Amino acid sequence: MFERRIKLGTFLGIGVFVHWTFLLLVAYVAYSAREDGLGGVLFGIALLLGVFLCVTLHEYGHALAARQFGIPTLDITLLPIGGVARLERMPRIAWQELVVAVAGPAVNVVIGSMLLVGIYLFGTGGYLLSLLGFPPDEATFNEANRLFESPSVFGFTLQMLGVNIMLVLFNLVPAFPMDGGRVLRSLLAMVTSYRRATFVASRVGLGCAVLMATLAIFTGAYMLLFIAMFIAYAGLAEARQVELTESVSGLLVEDCMIQYPTSIPMEMTLSELAGRWQTAMCNSLPVISPDGIVVGVVKLKEIISAIDSGVAPTTTAGQLANHDVPVARVDSELKQVILGGAGRSGRDRQIPVVDQGGRLIGLLDFDSMLSRGTIAKHLARSPYSPDRFDEMT
Repeated sequence: MFERRIKLGTFLGIGVFVHWTFLLLVAYVAYSAREDGLGGVLFGIALLLGVFLCVTLHEYGHALAARQFGIPTLDITLLPIGGVARLERMPRIAWQELVVAVAGPAVNVVIGSMLLVGIYLFGTGGYLLSLLGFPPDEATFNEANRLFESPSVFGFTLQMLGVNIMLVLFNLVPAFPMDGGRVLRSLLAMVTSYRRATFVASRVGLGCAVLMATLAIFTGAYMLLFIAMFIAYAGLAEARQVELTESVSGLLVEDCMIQYPTSIPMEMTLSELAGRWQTAMCNSLPVISPDGIVVGVVKLKEIISAIDSGVAPTTTAGQLANHDVPVARVDSELKQVILGGAGRSGRDRQIPVVDQGGRLIGLLDFDSMLSRGTIAKHLARSPYSPDRFDEMT
C-alpha cells in the first residue's frame, strides 16, 4: 500500500506519478483554509498545485540533463515532501554528475526570473519593492500585503516566486543525496576516488540531516523532520550501494555465483516441494523447465503461505512460481547487474544465473556475494601451488 502511486501521464517520454499520500496533503490544505470560504480553499489548493508544478519541472531538469549523457529516467514521482526523478543510474564522470545536479535548481532560477519579469510587466513591481522596503511607503506596503495575503494573481505569482527561490536555496544545502550533496560529491570526485567522495558527501549529508531534525524539533516544523529522515536514509543507502559496486569492480557474475544450485522442476508438486526444501539452504530457489530453462523463482515464505492457505498439494511449482523475476547472465559484469537494480530491494536477494540460452547454471546470492568476490580476487592474484597430496601423486 505504501508504494501505491497514481499515474498522471507521460511527458517527454517520462512517466509522472504522484504518491497516494499527496491526496492527504491536498485534504490538509483544504481543511486549513476552510475558514476563508470556498475561494480560500481553491486558492490554497492552487498554490499547492503550483508548488508541485515547479517541483516537477525541477525534476525534469535533472531528467533531461541526464538524457544528454545517455542516461534514461525511469519515472518521476511526486511525494508530499518533494519529487524524485528515478534515473537508471547516476553519471560516474564527475563533471556530468555536476551538470545533472545543477540542472534542477537551474530550472527554478529560470522560472523565478520569468515570474519576476512578469511582475514588472504587469505593473506590480512597485508592490514587490514595497514589500522589500524600497521605498518605505506605508500605504503601498499595506496594499501590497493585502494582495499578497488574499486570493489574487499578484499573491499567487509572488508566492510562486518565493517557492522557486526557496527550492534553489534549499537544494544548495550539501545534504547528500540532495542536489547540493551531489554537487559536493562531484567536486570531491574530481580530486579523490568516487568511493571516498561518496563516503565524505554522505557523512556531510548525515550531519545536515541531524541539524535539520534538531531545528524541526525545536521549531515544530515536522515536515522538515521527515525531510531530514529521508536525507539520512537515502544518503546512507546510496553510500552503501557505491561501496558495494566499487568492491565488486572487475568481477563477473560467474566469479561470485553459487555453482550447481538446488533447483525445482516446474512439475514438482507442493507436497514434494515442501520436502525438497529441507535440503535447501536459500530462501528462494529457481524453477526450471525439463530442458533446464529458468521459468521463475519460488520462495520459502510463499511455500509456507500456500500450505497455510490450504492450496491443493498437487499444485505444481510452475503454478506457484513468480515468473516476473530478474535473472543475471553468467558473463555480465557484477557491477552492472547491481547498478541495474538487482538485489537492491529485500525482495530478490537470490537471483538465477543463466547462460546465453537461458539455462540455469548458478545462483547469485547478494548476502554472500561480497565474500565470494573476495575469494575470487584472492584466487586470481595467487599463483597455483600444489598441496602435499598433489605432490605425492
